[in-house]
Amino acid sequence: MWEKTLSDLKNNNKKINVLQIGVFEGRATVWILDELFKNMESRLTTIDTFENIFVNYDYEETFRENIKESGKDSQVDIIKSNPSDALTKLKYEKSIKFDFIYVDGCSLISCDVLNDIIISWNLLKEGGIMILDNYEWDYFEEEFNNPRLAIDSFLRNFQQHIEVIFKRFQVAVKKVVKEVPRTPRDDKSLD
Repeated sequence: MWEKTLSDLKNNNKKINVLQIGVFEGRATVWILDELFKNMESRLTTIDTFENIFVNYDYEETFRENIKESGKDSQVDIIKSNPSDALTKLKYEKSIKFDFIYVDGCSLISCDVLNDIIISWNLLKEGGIMILDNYEWDYFEEEFNNPRLAIDSFLRNFQQHIEVIFKRFQVAVKKVVKEVPRTPRDDKSLD
């Protein structure tokens, strides 16, 4: 799915900026570097706490080794932080806009995922692509502990600004500007 969805980024030699939230061992990161980074000025900003409740080993070391083996480690900025803090800092301290954002969250709790998506959305260029991972992940009994609730909320609230590209285990959207209708209801008045 990524090949087709990101074909415009893949098939050009322009400088691109990519943001990845949640990197785990770096397999998606290496794919981004190998497949999308044709221009040596392209930059990848990664954010991860490197604390995962589902694994009991140091995956940060594996991530860094995989990035180094790609030969493009100099194009990667690694931010070891809570995504909310890092994204807020990026939004207010940097004047960077991203062509592609991949949200694979460090947290799967719905409210954290929603926060990461909304702050990231403000960093995405018009026409940019955002891929949201773990849509169908339902490890926890409680709905609010799984990402789907957050992703559905985002899709509903931002529907006038998005074009859904695909919706499976991952959800891909394109940021678009649409004419937004504002039709008053006949049965309501302002007085």
